[in-house]
Amino acid sequence: MYTLAGGNRRGAENRMGMEGLEVAHNGVRGDNVVEVNERRSVSHNITNRTREAVIMSVRSLIGIGMCALVSLLGSQAALAQVAPPTPAPTVQERLEALEKKSDAPSLWKTLGFKASGFLDVAYTQNFNNPNTNLNQLHIFDTNANSFMPHLAQLMFERPADGGGSELDRLGFRARLNFGMDARVTRARTNFAPGTSNNELDFQELYGEYIVPVGNGLKIQAGKINTLIGYEVINSFENPNFSRSFMFGLGQAFTTTGVRMTYTFNPIVTASIGVINGWDNVVDNNRGKSFEWLVAITPHEKIGVSFYGSYGAEQSNGQGAASFTTQADPTAKRTVVGSIISLKPTDKDTIILEPYYANEGNASTVSRSQNARWNGFAGYLIHDFSDQWSARFRGEIFEDAGGARTCTGGISFAGGTNTCASGSSPIGSSVAGAGGIAQTLWENTFTLQYKPFPSLITRTEFRYDKSDKNVFLYGSRPANNQETLSFQVIYMF
Repeated sequence: MYTLAGGNRRGAENRMGMEGLEVAHNGVRGDNVVEVNERRSVSHNITNRTREAVIMSVRSLIGIGMCALVSLLGSQAALAQVAPPTPAPTVQERLEALEKKSDAPSLWKTLGFKASGFLDVAYTQNFNNPNTNLNQLHIFDTNANSFMPHLAQLMFERPADGGGSELDRLGFRARLNFGMDARVTRARTNFAPGTSNNELDFQELYGEYIVPVGNGLKIQAGKINTLIGYEVINSFENPNFSRSFMFGLGQAFTTTGVRMTYTFNPIVTASIGVINGWDNVVDNNRGKSFEWLVAITPHEKIGVSFYGSYGAEQSNGQGAASFTTQADPTAKRTVVGSIISLKPTDKDTIILEPYYANEGNASTVSRSQNARWNGFAGYLIHDFSDQWSARFRGEIFEDAGGARTCTGGISFAGGTNTCASGSSPIGSSVAGAGGIAQTLWENTFTLQYKPFPSLITRTEFRYDKSDKNVFLYGSRPANNQETLSFQVIYMF
């Protein structure tokens, strides 16, 4: 403290001495004073220049710093704006994007037209190695140890819309099949009686109109998939690749006529139709048949449907004086059945289908007697994910009158519904030339993998058994057969 005070005091005295000197001369300074002033001026000039230089240096440093800061901020902003590189899309992502691609509006889309289809190919191995190269009593998957181009289907449609304009209420569907399965569906109709190996067939061809009455009465006219049964012609719409005995041998595929459908409320829907008969595009007799369906959905996890048909299905007998077995246009066919759908969990579905049919003067076992066929099928579907699922079908089918089984031939409709040669009462060299009264049962296990929304792959093992030796083990009749199938379906 002392030193600082003394220093300040001496500085003050020096300043006072210098000021007193200047005052004493009254502005007239001697040489010594001039020298002192000159020295002070020079010192002052040097100090000013030094100060200016320092200020300039500081300003330069500030400028440089500002430039560096701006450059740094700009570079970081530029880095922030540059997005990290996007990884290349996977094959699945590209396919899904392609499927979701929307086309420019066109007259086709404006009018509500839709086009779709699918391709279905498969390979089936028969471990019995039948010498006919046919899977006995199968309907569509008939070729043993062979690849089969089952179906190429194109569908054009304009679904009727009851909530739209008068034109929107009008619709149609044309579903065209080409391939080996089409031989079977074609043979079940009578577009051209006597031909059965044509691989082109219209599975459905109808028009529809929704009458603005109540909730809307839908009227369809033409050839339509039947109301009877759970399974349908298209394989991918069924849980399994192969079809059940009940569907393939005991039910109609399509019906031709007029059908009316009305939804009373979200729970009850009913359909009734007047038709030519089972699979008849042109009626084979003078009578008409009726088909019906009542679908009830009391809960989102429970559904029950009741279906049936009634009418004359046999031909006129080509003018015969007396009607013979399976050629009696006065005989009536009565069919009733039910489809019960249960969904105990989000991943599990259970389907149960009891079925009964009876037809007058149709038995091949007791002449002029009724033929009866009936069955029961159960399905269990478990979805592991959107891609993987397992399906099981168990079935028993009884052909008590021998009217439905073993009625095909080796060269008939691709060998559908054939049996071991000699197993029929006729004993013809044409395998299964006559019906066999028998009881059949089968178990089918199917694993489905759907890698993309439009691609379905299936692996299926099936075991068939009969109480008669209607299957072939090589060239020897047997009561069972085992098949393993691989299927690929592409939908577009």
